[in-house]
Amino acid sequence: MLKDIVESRWEDSVEYELIFYRDGTGGYGFPCDREGNVFPLEHEAARENLKYCLEHPDEFERWNEVETIRHHYCVPAHGRCSCGREVELRDEYYGACSCECGRWYNMFGQELRHPKYWMVDPAEEEYWD
Repeated sequence: MLKDIVESRWEDSVEYELIFYRDGTGGYGFPCDREGNVFPLEHEAARENLKYCLEHPDEFERWNEVETIRHHYCVPAHGRCSCGREVELRDEYYGACSCECGRWYNMFGQELRHPKYWMVDPAEEEYWD
């Protein structure tokens, strides 16, 4: 059985992008803060793209606008394997998941035998078609 099991939970996050959009042909988006201050860009090509966008406002339908992007996602339940590693309880293989050490667990954190010892692989059975 996994130890110290933490139940799954829903979380929200917000990101901002400074956008430059061409009608119907796409555009550019750069990660920024709420006020539109662009975060340091790692790649030279991205810095050149931002420079181009700022110098050519007439090419964009939406120019230099901050767009809010909201995410709502589930953080999976997880617990500690007897080997000490963290294991996410997610459906990796027929309702079970594995730890890097080779142990297998069901979605309740109960340890299972390795799948090679399971009686039937539904993917190989005709009646599952």
